[in-house]
Amino acid sequence: MFDLGGFSSPFNGDKDSKKLSNSGTIEFVCEEHLYGVLPEPIPANKVLPEWYKDLEGKMGKGLGKSTVKRCMPFLDAMTAGWILPLPADTEVDYNTAKGDAEFSWNFNRTTVSSHAPAQIGGDNHPMGGKGVLKFHNYWAMRVPEGYSVLFTPPMNRVQPQFQVFSGIVDCDNYFNYINFPFIWTGGDFHGVLDKGTPVIQAIPFKRDAMLGDGEVRAMSESELEDKNKTQRILNSDESNYRNERWEGKNASRVVDRD
Repeated sequence: MFDLGGFSSPFNGDKDSKKLSNSGTIEFVCEEHLYGVLPEPIPANKVLPEWYKDLEGKMGKGLGKSTVKRCMPFLDAMTAGWILPLPADTEVDYNTAKGDAEFSWNFNRTTVSSHAPAQIGGDNHPMGGKGVLKFHNYWAMRVPEGYSVLFTPPMNRVQPQFQVFSGIVDCDNYFNYINFPFIWTGGDFHGVLDKGTPVIQAIPFKRDAMLGDGEVRAMSESELEDKNKTQRILNSDESNYRNERWEGKNASRVVDRD
């Protein structure tokens, strides 16, 4: 389902395309004539939504007044990895009653195309009746050996018009464009999705760092005491997790191309 092969034009990469990155960075590369034309992938921590930037940390004075602006788990999810944007202005004419969806653009590459609804089970899928589309992406990715990339809808960034599917691609073994299937959720709509609209969040991770084994059991007495102690501390200091327990994460950043 996650589209690894449906491209509007071939991409052969360059002479180094088979030599995967070992530099400890994720590299986003495009065809030379598109460089400077396509909006570039952006570190997720550099493109916070306006509603979030405008939000105050507190709803007022007193306890229990914090907003998500002070919630570090919320921020960590929102700012992990990279945002891949829509490559060009794309006009949308979606008529729910007719079941028609038309997309158009002036760009010289396809920005949106369709999947067969049967690929997700048709009407058996909870949203299969809405039809399945895909955003085309013209950035290929290189990552160090042993790394995969999680592609997921931008976390904690509500996008009412469309819902993108998630997928994991072993990008150390796959150098090509990756397109992103989605379902239109915006109902009747006639307007333009702007070039640069956040489409997908790309989070590289090392495969052998994933925890595969798990254990399910009741808490021990000492664990119950540890949990209760943590709660008592949080009850006495509502910012304890933020100030004492939270660990800063490696921030994504663009490095010098030289």
